[in-house]
Amino acid sequence: MESYVNPNVLDLTPYKPGKPVEEIQREYNLDRVVKLASNENPFEVPGRVSAAISKEIGQINMYPDNVSYYLRKRLAEYNNVSDENLVIGAGSVELIRMIIRCFLRPGETVLTSEKTFIFYKIATLEAAGKAAYVEAPMDDRHTFDLDAVYNKIDDSTRIIFITNPNNPTGTMLPKQQILDFIDKVPQDKIIVLDNAYHEYVAHQENYADGIDLAVNRKNVIVLRTFSKIYALAGLRVGYAFAHKDMIAVLNRVKAPFNVTRLAQVAAMASLENDDFKNESRQLNIKNREKLFAQLTELGLHVVPSETNFLMFLPGQDISQLNQRLMEQGVIIRPLQAFDVHDGMRVTVGFEADNDFFIEKLKQVL
Repeated sequence: MESYVNPNVLDLTPYKPGKPVEEIQREYNLDRVVKLASNENPFEVPGRVSAAISKEIGQINMYPDNVSYYLRKRLAEYNNVSDENLVIGAGSVELIRMIIRCFLRPGETVLTSEKTFIFYKIATLEAAGKAAYVEAPMDDRHTFDLDAVYNKIDDSTRIIFITNPNNPTGTMLPKQQILDFIDKVPQDKIIVLDNAYHEYVAHQENYADGIDLAVNRKNVIVLRTFSKIYALAGLRVGYAFAHKDMIAVLNRVKAPFNVTRLAQVAAMASLENDDFKNESRQLNIKNREKLFAQLTELGLHVVPSETNFLMFLPGQDISQLNQRLMEQGVIIRPLQAFDVHDGMRVTVGFEADNDFFIEKLKQVL
């Protein structure tokens, strides 16, 4: 097949999520399997969201609103911006692809850090090949090193992805560091702030959401998602804030009818339920602190996190450890795909699921 395929595609390694619960149950004949691999919210969606989905099911024989008009209007109101500053995508991954397709020109590069969200690399290699993707080193705290990123900027740099808090390390850059970085980067470079986990940050006053910069400047884009704290991972809804001129360009490459009817109404209903969001955040903080302590008591190096997951370094072969955990009914995420070859990531779930994971981890260690 190689002679038929775009050579950029041949360089890609397919994205591999954690195995589904049902597969592990069948493979190892287990009654109980706990999945803590994909950073999902453990809560089921609230009744208001379920009701909105149920009501809309009768309309799924019809195409959805192509521009997600009502969802954009509601998000604009919720965030005090114009709906012209918003575009909706089928998850953040579609928006990342759209940004690269729109703004990366031949001979230009995408710049980010090592040990960050793998899809920046996948989307860049797909569009422009290996030479278009550049990584800066992280600091020794497993955090984006903005000085290192800045030092990698050259004439070819076009798009810079900053994931804050970062996936898979869970670390966060404080507000002033982000703002100072944006101020000194040349304005012909596009800075993308991927804020997928921002709602989980405990101290929002020290967090740079970047929305004001995105709507007023032509080189800042902010990504958000409904997949995490809003518990809509299965419906795939992401959104981006940017200057209206950038949004107009992004809409040129947006797939028609890209966000389903059910996803649009579920996202709108989610915005009417701040109690659910706040409860999810508070439970996550409580359970994350306990899980951090439990992992530390096992003698493991655990990276402090501002997200709904923890990265830890077990000090042994993570492929073998992952296999032993699956045999015991626990699915977490080994991080070789993120170029963290000594690390594993565990989602913060309900307390009973976290305790089950710790019990099995003690056994296999």
